[in-house]
Amino acid sequence: MSNDEPVIAKPKPYLVPVKQGNRYAWCACGRSKAQPFCDGSHSNTVFKPVLFTAAKTEDILLCGCKHTRSGPYCDGAHNNLQDTYEEASEAEITAMKAAKLVARNGGATGKALLDGGAYVLTPDFAAATHKGALSVLSLIAHVDGAEDLSLCRFAVTQGCSPWRQHKCSDTVLFVISGKGVVHIEDTAFEATPETGIFIRMGEAFRIEAAQDLQIVAAICPHAEAVLWSDQPTGSFDQQFPERRVSVDHTKTNVMADRFYQVLVDNRVGSTQVTQFIGEVPLSRAAFHRHLYEEAIVILSGEGMMWTENCRAPVSPGDVIYLPPRQGHSLECTSNEGMRLMGVFYPAGSPAINY
Repeated sequence: MSNDEPVIAKPKPYLVPVKQGNRYAWCACGRSKAQPFCDGSHSNTVFKPVLFTAAKTEDILLCGCKHTRSGPYCDGAHNNLQDTYEEASEAEITAMKAAKLVARNGGATGKALLDGGAYVLTPDFAAATHKGALSVLSLIAHVDGAEDLSLCRFAVTQGCSPWRQHKCSDTVLFVISGKGVVHIEDTAFEATPETGIFIRMGEAFRIEAAQDLQIVAAICPHAEAVLWSDQPTGSFDQQFPERRVSVDHTKTNVMADRFYQVLVDNRVGSTQVTQFIGEVPLSRAAFHRHLYEEAIVILSGEGMMWTENCRAPVSPGDVIYLPPRQGHSLECTSNEGMRLMGVFYPAGSPAINY
C-alpha cells in the first residue's frame, strides 16, 4: 500500500460516543492503532487527521473504510468497495436458521411482531376511517411503539379531500398509484405514481384525485392533533418553492449491485425526514443496523424480513417498521428483484449502516 492511499481500517463505520464541546481527531489514513482516531501514524503519508468538535453529546458513525467524502463521518462509501452489496455470510445464515417464522396477528392482515419492537404489517384497508373523499389508515404510530416516525395511507376517490394541517409536523407523501393534484395552501403539484411531495410544518394541504389515488404519508414527528378545514389556513413557504420529486434514473445512487434514489430531502426543505426509492436484487443483505427510525413499503417482489430471533415474509403492499439500532436483514426471494420505498427520521442516507 503506497503512502498516498488510505488503508481500510474497517469495512463498516465505527459507532462512537462523543461529548458536546470536546474536540476529536479522526484518522484519515487508516494506519492508526487507535481507530477511528488519530495516533500520529500518518506522519509519512499525504494524509492529515480531520479535527472536529462535537455539536452535542450523542453516538455517531465515523468512517472506517477511509473512502468517505464527508470525513470524518460515514457516507456509505464502504458499500462501493466491492462489486456486490454485503450479503449474509454462510455463518450468519446458519446461525439464524432457528429464527421463528411469525404469522400476522390478524390472519391474512395485521402485524407480525419481530424483535425489539420491529414489525411487518399487512394493512387491513377495511379499518380505514373516512373524511369526505379521503380515507385514512394508520400504519405506524406512537401506539405501535414508534418514537417520532408515523406513517399512514391516504386513499382519495375522484374528488377532493378536506384541507388537513399538521401544526408541528412535516409531512412527506409518496404516490403509489392514481393521478391528481396535491394542493399545498395556494400552490398545486401534480401527483403521479412514484412521486414524492413535501409539505412543511404548519402548511395546510388537500388532495384532489382525477383517478383514485393511493398515497403513503410519513408524518414526523407524530401529529398529536390534526386540523381539518374547508379552506387553506395559512401561506405556502416560498423559501422552498419546489416540493415535488419524481423518480429519475439518471440520478440513481449505486451501492454495489443495488440502487437507490433519494426523493425528498433537504433539497426541497425537508431537514428531518428523508424519503427514498430502492431496488434490491435476488439476495439477502448482511445483518446491520441504522441510527434512525425507518419505515419501508414493499412496492414489488417477495422476500423475508429477518431480525435476531424472528422472521416474517413480505410482499407488495406490506409495511416494515424498524426502530433505531434494531438489527435486521431484508431478503429478496424474487428472481426479478424487489422495489421498495423507504422513509427515515431523523434525516440521513439509506447507504449508512453499521
